[in-house]
Amino acid sequence: MIYATISISSDADNRATAVGWTSGMCRFGAVFGPWLGGRLLASGNGDWGFTAFAIAGLSSMVFIGIAALRGSRRTATDSERELVAAH
Repeated sequence: MIYATISISSDADNRATAVGWTSGMCRFGAVFGPWLGGRLLASGNGDWGFTAFAIAGLSSMVFIGIAALRGSRRTATDSERELVAAH
């Protein structure tokens, strides 16, 4: 579902790049998350696992919000250009 969402919300010129970056980041997270959890458990800091993953989740939320704001601003600018070109 993530790939479908990315492909729908991306411009045709950047669609392949967006899906590639998404795939790469998902794979990175799938490797890094268990590695970090294992390192925390091995060092005796297993109770910090929730905090580490909560920080990752919160930072993701912030970055998604920034991307959504930039996307909405870009859409408004594109609409304004089309309106000006029509007149």
